[in-house]
Amino acid sequence: DAGQRASWLMAGLIVSPETWLPALNEFAEGRERRVGHIAEFLNYHPSLSFPIDKLETQALRLLIRLVGRVYAPSASGIATPAMEVSDRVGWMLQRLAESPTEETGAALEVLAAETKLSRWRPYILRARDNQRVVRRDAAYRYPDVEQICQTLDGGAPANPADLAAFVTDRLVELGDRIPNGNTDDWRQYWNEDQHGRPCKPKHEESCRDALLSDLRQCLPDEVDAQPEGQYADDKRADIRLSCRDFQVPVEIKKNSHPKLWSAMRDQLMAQYTRDPATDGYGIYLVLWFGEVNGHRTPPPPAGVRPDSPAALKARLEEALTAEEARKISVCVIDVSAPAAKSQ
Repeated sequence: DAGQRASWLMAGLIVSPETWLPALNEFAEGRERRVGHIAEFLNYHPSLSFPIDKLETQALRLLIRLVGRVYAPSASGIATPAMEVSDRVGWMLQRLAESPTEETGAALEVLAAETKLSRWRPYILRARDNQRVVRRDAAYRYPDVEQICQTLDGGAPANPADLAAFVTDRLVELGDRIPNGNTDDWRQYWNEDQHGRPCKPKHEESCRDALLSDLRQCLPDEVDAQPEGQYADDKRADIRLSCRDFQVPVEIKKNSHPKLWSAMRDQLMAQYTRDPATDGYGIYLVLWFGEVNGHRTPPPPAGVRPDSPAALKARLEEALTAEEARKISVCVIDVSAPAAKSQ
């Protein structure tokens, strides 16, 4: 009967996942009563421990999807069979969170997008974020003494952390030179009227190209800086910095951009620093044009609107957790015209 078949298929999943996973999926997909039999197998006897740690990623993904659709996360209270099943789902998510493989990361992304697992979404997202940290730590390569000396000497960075720190330092130098130098470099970022007076900020891509041209002059030969770097899901960062087999994305926004407050998390962190080659490092760069010609900083989610580059930088950094701030750098470069500064 269905209960016996569920037990045999679950036993097969333990013994030979690749062989029996498709059969279990076909047997239980969309059939709540059969999923109940699978849940009974998970809780067969208190003294027996279901070998969750023996299952590989795709088997865990299937069980979480099947069982999680029927059983909600457990709430505090008296233990019940349903609560014990929910605990099993939680353990499976924990198992995935501890795996450093790219396959596991992809499986958690699929589970997070599963609409029928909406009750489990906060738990899945937490497991996904923890798994990213585990994967990055597992892939981290400590530089040897020669690489450290080379980096300190202004040579090639040894890893994504060095590359991010190096480029951030160069951006800070550019940020000091653009508004304070005697060559009026801020003009590169503005359209001018027939009298040579700045009238409105240039398009974001033109600003990116002007900044990239200056930045390239500050980088060692081993570091390549290119516009429109391609990342996961065919998304493109404004600048991709690469050295050997690692890289760091840079996302650029004007201070008037409507997604100013969300792009750091929704674009840079969610789409670009997911790439294992970045080890989670990225740079969020804002070009400050001031509050002129209808180009105003959008109101933040809370609090008052920042009125200076320093205030904007502080507000953006406040939005990062301690772990995120370790890998995400925020730079705000003042490219406002002198007339705008006096207003």
